[in-house]
Amino acid sequence: MTKGNIRKTVLSLSNETFKHYLLLRYVNDSADPKWKRLSFVSTELIGPEVWIQLHNYARADVESQGGRLIGYELVDEKLVRHDSINSDAWPANWMWVIQKRDN
Repeated sequence: MTKGNIRKTVLSLSNETFKHYLLLRYVNDSADPKWKRLSFVSTELIGPEVWIQLHNYARADVESQGGRLIGYELVDEKLVRHDSINSDAWPANWMWVIQKRDN
């Protein structure tokens, strides 16, 4: 297959939907009791450092499969792209895009 024929799946998620994706993908199926306990906690009670750690797992996972995880936010009526989270705070107003290569 030539490079121009590679098919990709693109998922666009709101901030809250992305958090639920992180919980379903990396917490609910985890064998680690530390992560499993988060299954029983309200999303509002989970700290930003945990969300960022889950985001980093997701980004590494998607990139290992040839995909990309990108955050977007609207700043002064312009769409700004972020390839990573560069602070200790969870970016509450971002939209998330997961791009995966189809096999």
